[in-house]
Amino acid sequence: MKQVVKRKNLDAFRIWLDKLGYQVKCLSGDGFTARTNDPNTKKCFHYVLVTDSLGGNDAAFRLGKEFEDHLRAPVQTCTEKAEKDIRQMVKGDGNGVLSFVA
Repeated sequence: MKQVVKRKNLDAFRIWLDKLGYQVKCLSGDGFTARTNDPNTKKCFHYVLVTDSLGGNDAAFRLGKEFEDHLRAPVQTCTEKAEKDIRQMVKGDGNGVLSFVA
């Protein structure tokens, strides 16, 4: 049977959908549903179903593949502006200990 995501990544997938703005509801067992009414989201992705056996609907498989691809992605670098903004927010001492700058 084709899996939406690996079992070890199921909780992270659920959290990822929540952070994307989906309303996630747990089903009995490990399954869950996720819904969104966001007009910027394609209609085919408005309802996601993941079952206990890690099966699901087409939206779950497509989003699961995207999620797994993100996990496999190589380390990404940020732009110079983003790096500058990060360095302004975080200041490190000589020992590598970071402290946040207010």
